[in-house]
Amino acid sequence: MYANVLLKLLERTWESPVFGNSFSAGVLAKRDVVLRQIGAISDRFAAEIEPYLTTGMPGTTEKEVKKIIAQIAPKTVGFCPALVAGELDDTKRLSNAGVAIGLMYWGDQTMDRGDATMPVAVQLLCGQPVAPELAQNATAQAQLAALRHIKQTIDRLAKPEDAPLVYACYDDQVLLHEWRLHELSQAFLKAKNKEAFLERHGADIARYMIVDAGFPSVASTLYAVYRQHNAMLPSLPDIYAEPAIITLLQICNAVVRVADELGDWQMDAGDHPEWGVFTLNLFNQAHPTLLRAFFEAAGIHNETQIASLTDAFMGFHANPAARRMHGDYIVETFFEHARTYVANLATDTQQTYELYITLCKRVLEIGYVNKIGDIAMGGE
Repeated sequence: MYANVLLKLLERTWESPVFGNSFSAGVLAKRDVVLRQIGAISDRFAAEIEPYLTTGMPGTTEKEVKKIIAQIAPKTVGFCPALVAGELDDTKRLSNAGVAIGLMYWGDQTMDRGDATMPVAVQLLCGQPVAPELAQNATAQAQLAALRHIKQTIDRLAKPEDAPLVYACYDDQVLLHEWRLHELSQAFLKAKNKEAFLERHGADIARYMIVDAGFPSVASTLYAVYRQHNAMLPSLPDIYAEPAIITLLQICNAVVRVADELGDWQMDAGDHPEWGVFTLNLFNQAHPTLLRAFFEAAGIHNETQIASLTDAFMGFHANPAARRMHGDYIVETFFEHARTYVANLATDTQQTYELYITLCKRVLEIGYVNKIGDIAMGGE
């Protein structure tokens, strides 16, 4: 169903185009073994997530549910168990990881497609105040019931000390901030003065874009599974107490967001309503205030580089050749920024948190491949 898309995604990722050494040299040599494991995880993922999505999509046919699974599976399975590359023999927990990420992605994607009730379900999930008449909506309640399986799934794959930090990546970081970005996107469409809107809200838009990129949700989920097999690894509370790692996560979030924005600029413009309604996008709404706030949050402070990146964003839509040239330059510059940061981490930090940093590198590899966009990843 989605095997060809997934295989292309994995092989491009295993080639390690960003770092060159994120995966062991033996990954491609044992390709068939790894693919069999991924196949088993994929099958289990599909079987486990189907009843949750059926609950969350009342009135939807089995065929329609399976179509949604086929759309999200390459990204969720590719973004998670495949990054283990055969290092763990734990089909159960790795499929749990795929289910948790898949449910989060389903909530995100459903909001992106203009669903009226998913924002309500997300607000309820995250403890935000909601008007009673909205909170009682039957569809929103069904969606909420499905989203609550994220926490239950994480509790099955992570140690008790790690689980709360993993879950926070899903609800507070991704889903809540995606809802906030969704609200600002709708407000932007209604604003009479678009430039003034971006000037006023640019800093918030940049922050929401970076936080909801979802990088830690993948890296920390995978790490939690590794800790089930090696209790000597530092706990996630210990890792999250290390400032250098928090900065790394911030940079990585910004980098994968840029790749995602490039891949989805047409979809985010609303050109493919079957895939998504209008959403603010760095390449489509390249306002100086928004861009500078984004660069600042990403740790890019060199004024010459900021000016060059700003020019590239502003000139992106000049013509097709400009889109290719500027898009490539922007993405490569951000990934080089991440490479430089990782290379310059203190030796003791690299040694103490070696596995977590390796997983971050691997998620960056898949983020690089992600620049092809959601529509291509969905196999369409």
